[in-house]
Amino acid sequence: MLNIEINNPELEENLKQLYGNNKQSLVTAFADFVQQRKIKQDIDISISQLDAGETLPLQDVIQALRKKYE
Repeated sequence: MLNIEINNPELEENLKQLYGNNKQSLVTAFADFVQQRKIKQDIDISISQLDAGETLPLQDVIQALRKKYE
């Protein structure tokens, strides 16, 4: 289990306004945020690889993405 401490009163108040005491909604929103950040990082890496001429067959890429995100 990971515990996160928020030391930003403004952020904490915003979270309380959005989610109140519903910890599950907050956890779900945080998990979605982390997954979106990871996807963004993966896309950034892919763009860098494409710019460097490092390409893979499209079918291999689609299969890898399905395994990773489904």
